[in-house]
Amino acid sequence: MTEVSTVIREFDVFGNGGQTPYGIDTPKINAQFVGISPAIAFDANNQPKLARQKERQLRAIEEAIRHDFHDKMAALDGNQLSQNLQVIQDLITTFKTRLETELLVDQQLELESLTTSGEWLTYWQDTAPLVQAKAHQQENLPQDF
Repeated sequence: MTEVSTVIREFDVFGNGGQTPYGIDTPKINAQFVGISPAIAFDANNQPKLARQKERQLRAIEEAIRHDFHDKMAALDGNQLSQNLQVIQDLITTFKTRLETELLVDQQLELESLTTSGEWLTYWQDTAPLVQAKAHQQENLPQDF
């Protein structure tokens, strides 16, 4: 029997590629695939990776998801917790569906799991008096620091 390999790919929702402002850990979806050749290949260090065609397909799916959800992610409203969570759920569900329909190959490449990581800001309050007072204090720090 052919050896089944595992490949883990990280999908940065905003596509920053490690260039995050102020040390923010941007939201990511980690997809764990299991597969065999020809969907899985090996790099120079004999580590499993997606075959070149599958890698291109995955990048196209990721770019399409970023494009489709750009406006929704940018329009997240601080105090609308259920709406914010619904957008995040829709994004993850759409990503999974696109992987299943466009990338996976029966008996060659399967999706084992999806996990989320990073900072998924789901609620924030910027109109409360103490929050505004804190923001005002931070804006008016002494210049001698």
